[in-house]
Amino acid sequence: MTDVPEFWPTAAALAPSSLAGPVWVIAPHPDDESLGCGGLLAELTDLGTPTWALLLSDGGASHPASADWPRDRLARQRLAEWHAGLDLLGLHRDRRLALNLPDGRLPFPWQEGGAATVAAIRSALALAAPATVLLPWRRDPHPDHQAAHVLISSALEEWPAARRLEYTVWLSERAESADLPQPGEATVWSAEVRRQAGRKDAAIRCHASQLGGLIHDDPTGFVLQEDMIRRAVSGQEVLLEVRE
Repeated sequence: MTDVPEFWPTAAALAPSSLAGPVWVIAPHPDDESLGCGGLLAELTDLGTPTWALLLSDGGASHPASADWPRDRLARQRLAEWHAGLDLLGLHRDRRLALNLPDGRLPFPWQEGGAATVAAIRSALALAAPATVLLPWRRDPHPDHQAAHVLISSALEEWPAARRLEYTVWLSERAESADLPQPGEATVWSAEVRRQAGRKDAAIRCHASQLGGLIHDDPTGFVLQEDMIRRAVSGQEVLLEVRE
């Protein structure tokens, strides 16, 4: 998300204009797309590339001990934040879908509910057959992100020619060596999106429930740290392309 980390090989420049539409960005949680590839999304919408967004989970598990913000209320708040962020990035309201699956419990395809989730993703994508898909890195160190990758990959069997670019959210923050792209595994692309830093920062900050200033009765709840936001909005966005 920032300048290419040392553990990645030299990245090739990715021109947003080279991405064929429709482009779909698929996020496990509200804010993942803004953090991982918000600058690229802003570039795509500026270019007029048809860009769609699919949100998998309801985001309602970030503050489980809050009495003021029970899960249903938090899920509604997070959906509103997701829409606000995408508004700033330029995505049309009629090109967004949310599946409202339980945050923290995204299934793998072989688990209970997995086949139904794959079918729901496939039905969403059928609204605009994808030419390019932005999805979480397969080993991004969060269980929902890893499940999301497998679910999306299963749904994309319907569109085998769709180009897949994998964005990262937690790789620079939490990665173990096994989480990283291995030598020869992936082409590493770098999208230079510095001119979109302001829009990306504003889109991330639409997610007020995650920034520590809205929910005050759960000291163990998730807070998106300022240094992570700073890294997300400075420099380049890195996307990984694995040839299956």
